[in-house]
Amino acid sequence: MRSNPQFILLLLTVTLAFTLLPSPQHAQAQSSFSGFVSNYNAFTTQPPNEIISGRNRVRLNFRNDFRDGRVYISSDLRQLYSFSSDSLDFRLREAFLDIYLDNADLRIGKQTIAWGKTEGDFIFDIVSPFDLSEFLTQDFRELREGVTAFNYTHFFGRNQFQFIVNPVFEPSRLPDYDGVWGIVPTDIFPIPTEFESFDPGRVTLSDMQYAARFAWRPSASFDIDLALMYWRSSTPGYRKTFETIGISGFRVPLSVTFTEDYEPGIVGGFWGEYRVSSDLRFVFEAAWFQKRPYDILPGDLTDDDLRLFRRLDQGTINLPDIGQLGPALTRFNNTLNAGQANGFLTYRPALKWMTGIQYPVLNWNTSVQYVADVALDYEDAILQEEWFHGVSLSTNRSFFRDQLLARLLTRYQFNGNDYWINPELAWDFRDGLTFTGGAHLFGGESPDLDYTQLSFRRFGGNSLIYLSAAWFW
Repeated sequence: MRSNPQFILLLLTVTLAFTLLPSPQHAQAQSSFSGFVSNYNAFTTQPPNEIISGRNRVRLNFRNDFRDGRVYISSDLRQLYSFSSDSLDFRLREAFLDIYLDNADLRIGKQTIAWGKTEGDFIFDIVSPFDLSEFLTQDFRELREGVTAFNYTHFFGRNQFQFIVNPVFEPSRLPDYDGVWGIVPTDIFPIPTEFESFDPGRVTLSDMQYAARFAWRPSASFDIDLALMYWRSSTPGYRKTFETIGISGFRVPLSVTFTEDYEPGIVGGFWGEYRVSSDLRFVFEAAWFQKRPYDILPGDLTDDDLRLFRRLDQGTINLPDIGQLGPALTRFNNTLNAGQANGFLTYRPALKWMTGIQYPVLNWNTSVQYVADVALDYEDAILQEEWFHGVSLSTNRSFFRDQLLARLLTRYQFNGNDYWINPELAWDFRDGLTFTGGAHLFGGESPDLDYTQLSFRRFGGNSLIYLSAAWFW
């Protein structure tokens, strides 16, 4: 039986925990339990206003503190009744051992690690995988999952150095490709599409990932973190394999298979903030990626050819179109020959950066951030935009002695002229009991067939309102 490095590390964590737990003669260990029970329901805003997500969740956290460290375990039990009334899903969120050393901390096991300053997007926040299975029907803070790692932090006064080793790559949890939250645009070719999940094969030493961060705090008004990583993207690129049949000298496509692919590469950059005053802050983040996945469509295939194939599939082809089929199939065959060797996928360097400002406006805590994603070493065959950019706005304010929190998060993307709006109200009814209501609204222009960037307009039919209740203990 092939060994699982994640299981081995988790077993090592538990073993160390029980080995290092102090006896009553040496110290008094303190154990505690916490958690919550919650119910969440989301309905589409368009008739017939169907339930798009419904779940019950029980979270249980265990913590045991002893003289030189602690043990922490957090788990979720979910009932996803919008899919099936008897659907149960158990997830171990975190399970780690903390060891406190002189001027240093060591954390071993499954843990969540958050880096960066960007809101509503990810630049350096790629250490922990994400749960994207239901996209935004979960609280944004709940999307981050645990990563199995050795995490060492050394303190130098106000500064610190952090070094992370991940023994085996853990990809993000993706939505069903044929579900309502499918994030891969597959309609570029009007043929049946299949997907193959990532297969890591036999785990070797080369699969390990490393990340280092130096947190520099030169003054009370300025923070900057410098980071260098050897890591994989949290979401995959896709290699495409066409199944074809020969007809009259042409290779006619019958289906295409998208295979998840992850390539490790170097990531380097920084993030931080400058506080002009207690109210005014400037935030920033930037990263250079050695290898980012990009879809390519080499050859002379045109958008008109793709639309012609679409009309042929829909049975709306007309007489003038018939004369164009031969040249279009010729261009498709040229493209197929040019791109099949690398699976219509290439890895190129990229630069992604954010700059923003935080300032209270009419007593609302307000933040505006501009994010740009730039493909370096660009060529015309790449389907993604060379310069993809957008702006995020977040604002919140508390009322009635912090019992009611009003919040708004919205993002607009210039390339696709599409947007996402998330208003929310959270009411602390009493100690431990919170009611929340809000909406996720998606809109904008419909993207072209060959638009492969994330488009919120693709989820226009998923715009929803949600209500939830949670009891914490």
